[in-house]
Amino acid sequence: MGMKKPVSKLIAWALALVLVAGLFPAALAGEAEREEAAFETVEEPTQAARSEDAGEKTALLDARQTMELVTDTDPEDADAPLTRLDIPEAAHFTDFSYEENVLFSGIYKTHRYYFQVDEYWDCQYAYAQIEVELSQLIQDVPASLTFMINNTPVATYKMDYRSGRAQVFFVEIPLEYLEEGYNAFDITGYVRLYDDDGCIDDFSGANWICVRESSFIQVGYEAMNPNRRISAYPYPFISSLDESGSSTEILVSDACAPEELAAALMLRADLASETKLEDRIILARLSDSEAEKQQRVILALRSNLNDRYRAAVEEALNGGDLSDRAMIRFLEEGDANVLLLTSDSGDALMEAARMLMDESRVSQEKSDLAFVQADASALIRAQIGSTMETGRLTLDSLLDSGLSFVGPFHQVGDIYLPFSGGYVLAESGMVDLKFRYSENLDFSRSMITVYWGNVPVGSKRLTRENAGGDSLSFTMPDDVVGTYAGKITIAFDLELPDLFCTPRMSEMPWAYITSDSSFYLPVGVGASYTLSQRPYPFEVSSRFNDLNVVIPEHITAAELDALGRMVALYGEDPSPYGDLMVSYAGSLTQEDKNHNLMVLGNFGDNALLQELNDKLHFQYSDTGSNFRSNDVMVLSDSYARSITTLQLLPSPYAEGRAVLVVGALDDDGMVNLRQFLADSKNVWKLEKDTVLIDSEQEVRTFELAEKKTAVSTPLLKRMLDSNEDTAVFTLVSTAVMLLFLLAGILILIRIYWRQKK
Repeated sequence: MGMKKPVSKLIAWALALVLVAGLFPAALAGEAEREEAAFETVEEPTQAARSEDAGEKTALLDARQTMELVTDTDPEDADAPLTRLDIPEAAHFTDFSYEENVLFSGIYKTHRYYFQVDEYWDCQYAYAQIEVELSQLIQDVPASLTFMINNTPVATYKMDYRSGRAQVFFVEIPLEYLEEGYNAFDITGYVRLYDDDGCIDDFSGANWICVRESSFIQVGYEAMNPNRRISAYPYPFISSLDESGSSTEILVSDACAPEELAAALMLRADLASETKLEDRIILARLSDSEAEKQQRVILALRSNLNDRYRAAVEEALNGGDLSDRAMIRFLEEGDANVLLLTSDSGDALMEAARMLMDESRVSQEKSDLAFVQADASALIRAQIGSTMETGRLTLDSLLDSGLSFVGPFHQVGDIYLPFSGGYVLAESGMVDLKFRYSENLDFSRSMITVYWGNVPVGSKRLTRENAGGDSLSFTMPDDVVGTYAGKITIAFDLELPDLFCTPRMSEMPWAYITSDSSFYLPVGVGASYTLSQRPYPFEVSSRFNDLNVVIPEHITAAELDALGRMVALYGEDPSPYGDLMVSYAGSLTQEDKNHNLMVLGNFGDNALLQELNDKLHFQYSDTGSNFRSNDVMVLSDSYARSITTLQLLPSPYAEGRAVLVVGALDDDGMVNLRQFLADSKNVWKLEKDTVLIDSEQEVRTFELAEKKTAVSTPLLKRMLDSNEDTAVFTLVSTAVMLLFLLAGILILIRIYWRQKK
């Protein structure tokens, strides 16, 4: 009987451990299953899937055919480079510069450069001016550069060191190969390190060709007449003929209604994203319009229009109403182009602005008159919001195809992400790649590596047994959480068994990322609010993020234009479907304060500035005639009376929101601010959370706000937030198993006491 007690205990503890050991893997597996489910759905292949697979095979075949075209041509038979070119006359031209050196080393390399041909260009000529620098080895080894436009070869030039180490030559681009929109210009370098009898024992890395950053593509063109077609927008209101928008103004009515301003600020940010180097677009009232401005966009409620424009509306309306729709009309007034947006509804007026910002929608309007329903984009906004929140992307959605890698050694491909504005990576980001590769590799040295921007985040060695279908799945490491990257780079090291021997075409290695590869890249929250992280937090994933712009009751012309520049500063390539509203400070409600706030004005004309004054790092004096010193900087009397401040701080009204105070002392300060923001070089000087700009546009920056601590989301909370059904099932199952465990323990205790008696 003495042995029964420890044996019974042992049985009980063993049973408990077995049950508990089964519970924890099940709970943790739920998270893994959820993450895997974000990428994989097992279904029978549909006709569409089979067609997609055929398209991927075609894309890979095209890449290999391109390589075969290059490698089947002996570099010794290539043409001598063209060193002069007769260029036809054209009224306008645009240069597309490389801006960085491109290095071709090894045996086979390709670099793709994109340039854009606008819809309104009547192209007269196109050419590339290429400046190269050659290694000394190329005097003895046949080498060539092949040039292609949109996958069509246009020239192959022989490279020879004896012609000079640095060379400049031209590549004529046939106009019939140009396409409207983006065009791809490829340079492929090929060095032949073998002879007819076998291989020449030379180290391939010793040969190189460097395409210098001074190389460029030039397109000459005549500008077409827009013919009052709404589909031409944003031309002629912003174009390559006036890249700063110096001839453009956006106008609201003299009443300056909040609905008009909100729609106008959306278009102001959209047009500003198209400017180059300088932003000279003006935001003003209709009565302040400058006669010399030839491009005008007018946004006004119909009741606020002057007699001239109201008559133009009534003429086109022909007895109809604008209660739940907006009218867009393209007018010509002498030499000026006028685009008029009006409605009786503020929501419809905003929808008209959204339509102009959406290329797929505006391109449908081929006449000078269009009507837009107030709720036209409701479904689009809901869908885009859902997509941005989930952060799930496929390679097909980003590239419209898979990604090919052909040739030996280190091959690199870039995948540019659509999160241009205010995006940082949240935790739990994942990458799931599916790929295949050739079987003639040295698998002891061949691998795939994935980079978040320039930071390596995952890698895997290639194997012969997985060549026909391999995969790489991983969670993004913690050190890149909360950071931004404009691209994901994938690099294959396709090493060959005999490095010194160049393979022939039939032996060229290749790899292919399939289009169903996916990325889970949820939008995160920055650790702190700083101007250098712009456009976050007022724009996230290229959408205005619940932004309320608070303005004085009687906003001046200088304040209005400065406001347009500040919103444009935070509108980096803005989506049409963000959330932006305008409120007057004097009629602000508590609900109006529960947004991200941009507060503009001076101490006397903006009541919210007075309310926020004790929260500011540099506060206004009681009279509002100067700024006060603080514990980090003593302001002289003259300096304190001449500066304009930008102060970014956590909102005192709503958790997780921010307030940007754009504060001046008078109109002179606002004029100085708008002149400062007009030059893109000045924009890069805005950093940290507090900026002082003096009358000579010299900048001082400070980091004065308390830093937020990034908090990692616990595993259980992530499970509940992202997959409620699975988490609830797991918890219920766990509770049931615990009840069984408790019952088993009670039975064992009862048996023990019976045996003891």
